[in-house]
Amino acid sequence: MRITIPTQITLVRLLLVPFVAMSILYHRYGLALLIFTVSGVSDLLDGLLARRLKQKSKLGALLDPMADKLLLSTSFLLLTLPASKLHVAIPIWLAVVVFGRDIMIVVGAVAIALTTGFTNFDPTIYGKASTLVQILCVLAVLVVNYFNAEQFYVEWLFYLTFGLTLFSGVHYLFIVNKRMENE
Repeated sequence: MRITIPTQITLVRLLLVPFVAMSILYHRYGLALLIFTVSGVSDLLDGLLARRLKQKSKLGALLDPMADKLLLSTSFLLLTLPASKLHVAIPIWLAVVVFGRDIMIVVGAVAIALTTGFTNFDPTIYGKASTLVQILCVLAVLVVNYFNAEQFYVEWLFYLTFGLTLFSGVHYLFIVNKRMENE
């Protein structure tokens, strides 16, 4: 099996996750911000290249969302922990909602796959919007901590992230229920 260029980019993004984690743990927020941003750009690039070069692959389709979730989950966890000594941290209640939604999605997908054999789980517009605001939330917290800036704009982003994450989770439950009724 040949590993496509977009999949290679995704693999590099997976390899960057520990470096984001170490940067946060060692309070190197500028470096974490840089690596997180490079990861985000590589996410856009691999999707664009997969479409343009007609190099979509099953491996890439599996690894891409895994890389996204691993990067976001790691960042959310480390930017929530009190031991991180952050100027501004992600609130625990927000991290719980983000992790809860992701766990619900994984458990739901596995349950559907095992009971019906259905494995084609395309992301919804609400899921994509939720991921986008989660990325913006991490970026904002890293920026505020790097520049030791005021947090006036971050708090509303926490509530937006909460709302979209919760809504996309409820929407996912609706879709799961609909698919289970059709099977």
